[in-house]
Amino acid sequence: MRLLTLLLVSAAVVSGASRFARLGEFQGQVEVQLTAADPWIPAERNLPLTELAWVRTGAGARVEIEMDDGSAWRLGADSLGEISDYTRLSTGQRITLLSLDHGTAYYTGQPGTKDVTMLVMPGAQLTVLQGSRIRQTAQAGSSQAAVLEGQVRFSSPAEEMDLREGTTVRVDPANSARFSLNPEIGAAPLDRWSEDRDKAQSSPASSAYVNAGYGLADLDSAGKWVPSDTYGVVWKPEVADGWAPYRKGRWRYFDALGYTWVSDDSWGWLPYHNGRWAHDQDLGWVWQPAESPVFRPGEVYWLRGSNFTGWGPLAPGEDWSVANPGAVTPQGYTAGLTAFASFRPDIRTVDGAGFSAPAAEQMKTAYFIPALPSPAFLTARLDAVRPMLQVGSTRILPSVPGVAFGDAPAAARS
Repeated sequence: MRLLTLLLVSAAVVSGASRFARLGEFQGQVEVQLTAADPWIPAERNLPLTELAWVRTGAGARVEIEMDDGSAWRLGADSLGEISDYTRLSTGQRITLLSLDHGTAYYTGQPGTKDVTMLVMPGAQLTVLQGSRIRQTAQAGSSQAAVLEGQVRFSSPAEEMDLREGTTVRVDPANSARFSLNPEIGAAPLDRWSEDRDKAQSSPASSAYVNAGYGLADLDSAGKWVPSDTYGVVWKPEVADGWAPYRKGRWRYFDALGYTWVSDDSWGWLPYHNGRWAHDQDLGWVWQPAESPVFRPGEVYWLRGSNFTGWGPLAPGEDWSVANPGAVTPQGYTAGLTAFASFRPDIRTVDGAGFSAPAAEQMKTAYFIPALPSPAFLTARLDAVRPMLQVGSTRILPSVPGVAFGDAPAAARS
């Protein structure tokens, strides 16, 4: 069944900065397909998830996905979900639509004043009206949503109404005129897990220092904020001697970002995508957050050789550019902090694990580059298709009366 499409009125329809979700804590077999043209890959903690990404779980598995507005979307075992719409308009309004094809999903969050968040399942959709906790299940012949906390607007081809805390709604996707309400909520096996994750993510102290909505709880548990004479208040991770940033992990290519760092450090989300690292003489490695919440693929300098590449961290405030002939050599390069990996054209993952640093003679031919060259775009990617989700193809489209595409049309049903 194709669901109703919500048309929003906005001051502008031009998209702003791209949004990226974080694949966080997970257990068991979890797989990700970023676009229809990409293969399914095993889940990686700190993997950026883009709009239209699919996430599926196996038997006994579970996964938490953190959104940039501070909300969390969690999938239980034998589930398939899609980030169907994940847009930021030029006005700053964030639009989030999360689709559950089958299985179990939990949502916890509070949309901003002008933001729109919707949860879709076969036969119905829920618009989050205030801070809420929702449990959804979708199985053969029925879909069910329980409002554990807060308030949502329930919409189906048959009815639209507000549901408050303590209410369960059940729909039959095959019969659009059939749905039922229950003023009670039954317990489910994963309720405790989701509640525990909510507690772990609530009120992180790091929010006082970082202008971002997710990944904050990891900073509280994996390090501390300390004053620095050079950089002000910075975050210092609890790491072993000899640790350095941008060593444990890999670069994955994203069409919207280029090569993007995926850290193996459990806390490695914000410190690699917002702000820069510095090696303080007294404190060791520290991270200085950026003033802007804009997501970055990784703040590094790049080297290129005949069959290898190298990179290292740029320091806070370091204004270094390959295009500037008078640029000072990056501090990280001078300090010997460059990491290396094999590289060949069109590779989509760059991983330095097990790579031996190039010999001195090879390094003589290495040169600085602005960024790694993008893989060749294969036109066959445009023809890639996926099976249709049970919820159909659902989008939230902004509509502005008077512009070329006209006023909001009547919502279609099927």
